[in-house]
Amino acid sequence: MTSQVKKISKSATLDLLKVDDQWWTLLAMGSLYIGFGLAGGVIQGALPPILRAAGYSIGDVGWLFALYLPFGLTFLWASYVDRFSMPFLGKRTGWIIAMQSIAALALFAVANGEGLSAGTLFALGLVSVVFLATMDVALDALAVEQISPAWRPKAAATKLAALGIGGIIGGGLFVPLFDWLGWRDAFMFLGFAMLVIALPILSLVKKDREIEQQKSAAAAHVIKEARPSLLSMLRDRQLLYRLLVLTFACCVIFPLAGLNRIMLVDIGVPLERIGWIVGTLGPIAMMVAAVVSVPLMERCGLLRALYVFAGVCLIALLALLAGNIGRMELIAIAGATILTGAVSGMFVAMVTKIIGWADGDQPATDYAAYYGISRITSTLAMIAAAQFISLIGWPAFYLLGAISIPFVVLVLRNALTEGAA
Repeated sequence: MTSQVKKISKSATLDLLKVDDQWWTLLAMGSLYIGFGLAGGVIQGALPPILRAAGYSIGDVGWLFALYLPFGLTFLWASYVDRFSMPFLGKRTGWIIAMQSIAALALFAVANGEGLSAGTLFALGLVSVVFLATMDVALDALAVEQISPAWRPKAAATKLAALGIGGIIGGGLFVPLFDWLGWRDAFMFLGFAMLVIALPILSLVKKDREIEQQKSAAAAHVIKEARPSLLSMLRDRQLLYRLLVLTFACCVIFPLAGLNRIMLVDIGVPLERIGWIVGTLGPIAMMVAAVVSVPLMERCGLLRALYVFAGVCLIALLALLAGNIGRMELIAIAGATILTGAVSGMFVAMVTKIIGWADGDQPATDYAAYYGISRITSTLAMIAAAQFISLIGWPAFYLLGAISIPFVVLVLRNALTEGAA
């Protein structure tokens, strides 16, 4: 679209959002984000011990973590979500319902596949994850289009809190549920849950159609509209700069928060206690950060909120450093938990801007690129950091982390304040 048509389209969309119930929009989207977090919790926290107890080898169970790959690779096919519409519902809601339904069907197949080979179960799980990840792309695009600028901090916080709730359910409560119901009924329950949590999004179909009609009317002024694509984003210097900044920030903060459970093992913390932190305190810290971040950003502004969470990161890193050197379990556990919350708070600030940055003619593609590329790169950075720690040790790692946080804040400050978003 030309810049003039973009302005017409955005103005018309904002007029629609003035009469929209933003709270209900957040709740409807939050329901699906809970399901997304539930799936992640099941993959990371529930399925490994369940499959191991069922007799599968450690090597087979290890392949489960490859199911995370589609979550970070959605930018490769997100342009198709922007380009095509399903022949029912609205443009975004059609994709959401279709992808969620197919993911549920894959879970029903898993439910009736007890005793299947590990490879077959992995394939079914991969199908479910790919479609859930695609659903998430469409859902993020819906958030970009249906959430007004003033509500973007609440939208970012809602996503984080919902993922935390889903993580607690999937990584914690699903295990006893599995013991109670058994393989078939537990996965049937999970599949039906995925369908039920998608129902509130149906209330947004009308608004979805109205926004798409406004965009189509604006696009009618253009002889030939550019097709959504990842390359068109990467050619834009401003968008590429933002992507590089996000990637740098994520490559610093997520390894700092993601490797601490290994450190706790190294100082002798029992595995049962570490499991409790993973399944409970981590997601709770995420939800606390989500709740705190909204009033903090609304009262102090996004940048000051970022400074606060960065300061908490530094305090947590000092606690981790002291806990590691002195082998003080409680201090190390507190530091790991606080750091999870602080990093989550920083990410809320980043997601708030991502929603604004993706507010163009290809929101699914842009959002997936900002979110997916930065996260998958940070996952690779986490793998590299683990190797690096084996050479320099945990104290040096945390000191380097503390030194890096101010640089992260500096580059984020420049990116979050440049241009209009």
